Amino acid sequence: MPVPYPRSQIRGIARQFGLNMISSAPMPSLYRKHAVIRMQTETGTYALKPFIRSELLRTSTVKQMNSAADDVRHLMNSGYLNMPPWLPANSGKLWILDRGRPFYVTAWIEGRPIQTAQDFEQLGQALAALHAIPPGKAGLKRAPALEQIRLWKTKDSFFRKTTARLHQKGRYRRWIETYGKACTSLSERAWSELATLETIRLIKDEAARPSFVHNDVTMPNVILSGDGRLFLIDWDRIRLGSAFIDTAKAIKNTTQFNPEFIQSFLTGYEQHRPLGKAARKTIAALYALPLEVWSAFRFPSRAGSRQMLRTIDRTWQQRIKAVEFMDAWAGLGE
Repeated sequence: MPVPYPRSQIRGIARQFGLNMISSAPMPSLYRKHAVIRMQTETGTYALKPFIRSELLRTSTVKQMNSAADDVRHLMNSGYLNMPPWLPANSGKLWILDRGRPFYVTAWIEGRPIQTAQDFEQLGQALAALHAIPPGKAGLKRAPALEQIRLWKTKDSFFRKTTARLHQKGRYRRWIETYGKACTSLSERAWSELATLETIRLIKDEAARPSFVHNDVTMPNVILSGDGRLFLIDWDRIRLGSAFIDTAKAIKNTTQFNPEFIQSFLTGYEQHRPLGKAARKTIAALYALPLEVWSAFRFPSRAGSRQMLRTIDRTWQQRIKAVEFMDAWAGLGE
């Protein structure tokens, strides 16, 4: 299998950022074998990142890269401290185009994954600090949370139709009989809360005052450096969006359904960005949605989907306890 980025290409890209490369090594992510390239140069170690286009946005790769770079520059100018510095290219831009693909370079962050309650409190602080940065540009024409909720409702509907069909055929019968109604119940409760006038007003108002969102806060994208500073990496998906959705997804994707970690995250978040009762209820309702289940049943025959369903089976009780914890934190049902 050919190497996606030959050494000669990497060296040429490095020169466009004013770097003299000594060595390089591809580093994998959960989904890509060559997600980022670790470059050792005469002036230090850097991460060379090929920008990956989001298929959910109806714009070109170059337009998405340019928009992300503009947002990152705004964060850098605003003094945001939880992002690796981006290195400007010789042109002054924060990215270059090479062989049809955008690339950007950041400092390489050496460290460890987050592991303790104190680490998760730092993560909450970092995300709140991001959401609190004034965007410095006009609001959005549409409420991002409402757009995402409409998409998720479509996925929920597809999940219900798929499980009914598979159950009739006997496929995944045990899983569907054990968890199908429970997933639907979680969704219905969340949809009911998200349809209240108070919540709809809140997420509509967010369009006028949107937040910068990372949009991919997962365990691999959070690093605690040797000096104890927390960094969010992989900023390909940065945009103006919903802080409520960004927060709910970050909790779901990092805290491992551990109430202690969830509480620490929320404590850190509210130190920088206190949440009202309606905001808490919105985040808790979004957290309860069984997003992973919907993803697994989109292509149920795939090996990755089957593995995801086994993981959900194994962690179901922890998930339910985490949802109950979030409900209590938000005061749902009071």
